[in-house]
Amino acid sequence: MKVLSARQFDEIKHKFLGFEGEWLKFLGNMPTNFTGVVFGESGEGKSELCIRLAKYLINFDKVAWVDYEQGHGADLQMAMRRNEMHKEVGKWFPVNPLKNRKGGTYLEELDAYLSKRSTPKFVFINSLSYLIITPEEYREVLKRHTEKKGIIFIDHSKNREPKSKAGQYIEGDGQFSVYVRKQIAYKEKNRIGGRGEYIIWEEEARLLNPLYFKRLENDGLQNG
Repeated sequence: MKVLSARQFDEIKHKFLGFEGEWLKFLGNMPTNFTGVVFGESGEGKSELCIRLAKYLINFDKVAWVDYEQGHGADLQMAMRRNEMHKEVGKWFPVNPLKNRKGGTYLEELDAYLSKRSTPKFVFINSLSYLIITPEEYREVLKRHTEKKGIIFIDHSKNREPKSKAGQYIEGDGQFSVYVRKQIAYKEKNRIGGRGEYIIWEEEARLLNPLYFKRLENDGLQNG
């Protein structure tokens, strides 16, 4: 237990990445160390959103993508090609944690990977539905890594919340949570600012969400 005076607390200096543009508008100015969860059903756009965020985070440091769900699969490869991730040499590291395993549980191996000094500053973990950990395991093992890294967990969804118990806990514990549906990302919680939605694939999103875009157009006419 550590007690601070009001002045000591006020003088604590927190470091921020300095987000700009669309990511500042959507997520706010992200601190250098953070936890977030992105959730949605398969094929709704959550992986695409996360890869775009990963490409932006590369401006600040190296990024790893640890994929228990797709490994080094074709779907992930196509998403990376769409975002030209192959150009990010020395900055972008897709990891298949199911290959060349040394023994131990998935959680033990992930803990060991995150503990390495060479592990990138930012890490995406896809997905909690396949990693299968409890909230207690997250608190006891993975949360300590968020004091040094930015970690984004990806999860499936149920009733507009993360499907896994760990995902639900991380939503409450972390800096942000984002729900993805029909190629639109909705910020469910954000402790660091940001507003509005993020449209992932506008052409497809317009087909799937005609009322959403009609409302945007009507709001624009009213504001104009």
